[in-house]
This record gives sequence, structure tokens and C-alpha cells, in this order.
Amino acid sequence: MSVNKEKSKSAKTVVIATPIIVLVICAALAAIMCYFPVRKAETLMNIAFSADPDHAQISEIKYDTKEVEAEIDGNKIVYPSFGAEYASLKIDSINLEAPVFWGSSEELLKQGVCQYSGSVFIGEQGNVVLDAHCNTYFYELGNVKEGDIITLTTSYGEFIYKAKEQVLFKETDNRYISPTADDRLTMYTCYGNLLGPTEDRLAVICELVEKKFYE
Repeated sequence: MSVNKEKSKSAKTVVIATPIIVLVICAALAAIMCYFPVRKAETLMNIAFSADPDHAQISEIKYDTKEVEAEIDGNKIVYPSFGAEYASLKIDSINLEAPVFWGSSEELLKQGVCQYSGSVFIGEQGNVVLDAHCNTYFYELGNVKEGDIITLTTSYGEFIYKAKEQVLFKETDNRYISPTADDRLTMYTCYGNLLGPTEDRLAVICELVEKKFYE
């Protein structure tokens, strides 16, 4: 009888403790989600599933809810909220001047060029990654030649790049949009099909030649 009583007590303990443990786990997960902004979580996911993890580097937390100002090496940088227009892109060789939005969505791609939120902000060290549709703003991206000048202008500075090379890659190849140790700009778009989905991508890789932060 005593053995059965002990088993009954153990079963009751498990029944009572299980929902409490589940609640504690849920509360911990909720706390983590509140502590780390959505963009930080997205950045970590991008790094975790990067095709080239050896080059992964985690930036500071960037808040989604509002613009945040910070200083890097004594220079002010404004971290925009998702969907904010925070820069302009100019490429004289193809007569392109377009707004740049932080983050990407179909609605934003209709309005201009989007910056991949897994890349560094303009002015930070690393790889700035921009994309746009091949039948709109990046229609002539393939005509950008080596040596062409590309200018990104923000509220806090002007950043000048020089085109180095064009590369073709597959949608699943993350090498060209992954973090890098050097300062560069990567612009990419779909390639080979203007009317529908394609797994091919065209990228123009550019090197930074000048940073001009405003006082």
C-alpha cells in the first residue's frame, strides 16, 4: 500500500509541476524577446544560417521602434527604424538616383532601393547590402562598369564607393550578402527574367573610397 501511495504522490507532483515549468519557460522566452529587438534577432538568424560563418560578425543592437543615434569613432550615425527612408543612392553612369529604405518588403521595393537588414548600417565597417527589382530601380544595374562611382548620402554623411566587379550567383548563395571585414557596398538584383521569379542574381561589388561624416 505504501508503495502505491508513494507512486500516487509522485504522479500528483508531476501533474502540478508540469504547467508551472511550462509557464516559467514561456515567461523566460517572452523576456528574451522583449530584451532583444526584432532586428537583432533577424541579424543573429542571418549570421547563424550564413553560407560563410567564418566571416560572421554581430553588430550592436539596432532598435526597430524609433531612430537611435550613436557614435562610432567619434562620428554620429543614425540607426533608422524599419521601413524608414534614411539614404539616397546615386549612380551617374546609369542616371540612377533613388531613395534607400532600411529593411525590405514588397511595398518598400515599389518605392525604391532596400537595404538588407542583416548588413551593417551605412557608415559602419563592413558590407552594406542593397537590393531592388530588376524591372524597376535596378533595371540597368548590369550596365555599371568597373570604376563607376556610387554615392550614398544620409543625414549624417556622404559615402563614396567605386565599382570593382560584377558577379552572378544563385539565390541560395549567401557569400555576397554576408558580413565582411572590409568596407564595401554590394548591390544586387534578380537576373535573367524580368517577368517572373528566378533563382539567379546579379551583384555589383564596390569598394569604399571616401567617408565624409557631417559635423
